[in-house]
Amino acid sequence: MFKKLDHSSYEFLQDNATIFDIGSKDNVGGEYAFGKPPTNARVKFVLTSKPDTPGVDLVADAHDLSMAADGSVDCVVTVSTLRHIRFPQKVMVENRSILHPGKILYVGGLFMFPFNKDQEGYYRFSIDGIKVLCEDFECIESGFNRVLASCMCHLLVHFCAITLSFNNKIIYGINVDLFTWLLFWIKYLDIILGKYKMAKVIHAGVYFLGRKTHAPDVLLNDQNQ
Repeated sequence: MFKKLDHSSYEFLQDNATIFDIGSKDNVGGEYAFGKPPTNARVKFVLTSKPDTPGVDLVADAHDLSMAADGSVDCVVTVSTLRHIRFPQKVMVENRSILHPGKILYVGGLFMFPFNKDQEGYYRFSIDGIKVLCEDFECIESGFNRVLASCMCHLLVHFCAITLSFNNKIIYGINVDLFTWLLFWIKYLDIILGKYKMAKVIHAGVYFLGRKTHAPDVLLNDQNQ
C-alpha cells in the first residue's frame, strides 16, 4: 500500500458494533490495512461460496442480504470482492439497507490489475468509478492506495511470466514466482512516484470510506429513477 487512510473504518464505531465483512475468503478477522476492528465488536464473515471455510458465519449471495434486518449493521467492509460480483450496484443497495443510518461502509477495489485465474472477474473500478458506485453514501474519504510502481510491478511480473511461458501453464506458474522475486523492488518507487500529481493516471487499488446518510431509501430510489 502506498497510501494509508486518514481515517480507519473502525474509528467511527461504538462499543459492541456489528461488522459485516463480505467476501473475506482468507478469514482475516476484519483486519485490513486501515486497522483492526474493536475488540468488543461482533464481526460476521459473509462468504458467497465455500461453506466449509473455517470461521464463516454466513454463506449468502451478496446480492441478497435479507437474512440481516434493515438497519441492524454498524459497518460493512468489502475488500477486492466486487470485481467478482455480477451486479455490484445491487450489492450497494443491499449494503445500504442493512446499515443503520449514519453507520460506515468501506469498499476496496482494483483498477489496473491482472485477472485472478481461479475466479471469474467482471469489473474494475477507477477512482471516479468507485465514487459513482457508492454515490448513495456520504463520502468521508476516497482515492487510490496502490499507485504507479505497484501497478507496474504486478503487470510486469505477469507480462514476463506469460512471454517466457511458451504457452505452458506450469512454466507460467513458475515464472510468476520467479519474477515476483526478481521485480518486487519496483513497487517501492511509489515512495517517490506516488507523490506526483500525475500518479493517479495509473493506479491499481482504489477505496471508498463513507457513511449511510439519514435520507430515507425511498427518496434515494426516486432520485435514481
